[in-house]
Amino acid sequence: MPIRPFSLFINGAFKSVLAEIEEHPGSPCYLQPYSTGRITNFTKSPPTRESPVVLYLSLTDSLNTVSYSANVIGWQDKRELAKDKAALESAQSRIKEFQPSEKAGIYLEDKGKNYVNLITVIDVQSLESPFPVSRLIKTSNGKPLGKRTSPGGWSYVQRPPDWLGTITESLNRDIECDLQNAVAKSMADTAAARQQRLAAARKLPETLQVVSRAFRRNPDVIAEVLVRAEGTCEECGSPAPFRRAKDNAPYLEVHHRILLSAGGEDTVENALALCPNCHRKLHFGKSDAPRRPD
Repeated sequence: MPIRPFSLFINGAFKSVLAEIEEHPGSPCYLQPYSTGRITNFTKSPPTRESPVVLYLSLTDSLNTVSYSANVIGWQDKRELAKDKAALESAQSRIKEFQPSEKAGIYLEDKGKNYVNLITVIDVQSLESPFPVSRLIKTSNGKPLGKRTSPGGWSYVQRPPDWLGTITESLNRDIECDLQNAVAKSMADTAAARQQRLAAARKLPETLQVVSRAFRRNPDVIAEVLVRAEGTCEECGSPAPFRRAKDNAPYLEVHHRILLSAGGEDTVENALALCPNCHRKLHFGKSDAPRRPD
């Protein structure tokens, strides 16, 4: 079924309400966000079963974490719904059946304010791997959603990848560390034991959502260090092992003497141009070998 190119984020839903709806995945149920303004895109083109909108939700006790998703298949202005007695009674009956924790049913106002959006949803589900709201990108300006401070708001966001929130999230450094430890354990084992595990192993690897810390590096530092090196590795003194396909430049990698992750400066003085072999050696090799003098 066609799904809209944008998604909707609603901030601060009640977990008890979502948990009830989650028990009835194919049955239309209702969400009533605390907003006095209409969801404009829905008024122009209401979502339907044939053309749903993917919805992401945070919870009232974890505003900055996206914990649930759903498909929006309908929208109504509750002020208009109130004028249709039969339609209102039908909605009240459905919410009483499927969402008993909402004892007030379809409420038209609360504390003197009119909350106008009645959203029909299906397939509400808690995410296997909740993620920060900052992973959602606003359609208005292409920037991540900012910190949430109170429930009730909503935003149009770009459609994230379908796997977001469904795949186990791991830190990149933890994955690498776990792999190296597992390899060392495997090499210490017998060949027969390895062969037995290989025979029963899955052919395709487990998929993980990788989270890593990155640094926005200064391109002038990289350029200046590469110019200084003149195509020669500043560790072993050998020419670059090959040339780049895109520009025919000697291939060297810029490495920080004191790593950025250890508080090193992103400066020319703290950087070296290295061949790939020396670069890996400085990261993973033994440190007792004599180093080429500068």
